[in-house]
Amino acid sequence: MLTSIPHLGDKYNALFEKLTNRKEQIMKFKSFLESETCWLTSPASTRFHLNIEHGLLLHSVGVTYNALKIKNLLSPDISDESIVIVALFHDLGKIGLPGKSYYLPNDNKWEIEKRGITYKINPDIITMNIAANVHPKNDTPIVVITHGIL
Repeated sequence: MLTSIPHLGDKYNALFEKLTNRKEQIMKFKSFLESETCWLTSPASTRFHLNIEHGLLLHSVGVTYNALKIKNLLSPDISDESIVIVALFHDLGKIGLPGKSYYLPNDNKWEIEKRGITYKINPDIITMNIAANVHPKNDTPIVVITHGIL
């Protein structure tokens, strides 16, 4: 499993050089994420994929570089800027809220040692889930929104 990207910070910052039309807005957003949230340090999951400190950033940077390669092969007309914005921030919900991380270090030694669950989901985070589909008989769009504590 990938647990590091050499020169992660440099590769992360290089992605922002691909911004053209929306650079000012995205740089403000980047500044907010880095100063007010756990964007740079959050794990990518509780137990599986990159459940380590900085795991979400490792995952997001890797996804972005791979998305750029795929875009160049399959749809070069899409701007690098669009790919960077969408791919880099695709899992942003995993950081939680300013001052309230989505993932917290797990304090249950048994879960860590026996199940590999190094993080737990913050029970104080309120979530909104959106499910979208199309009715199978008449193609009517169906959207279900639920609010609650995860």
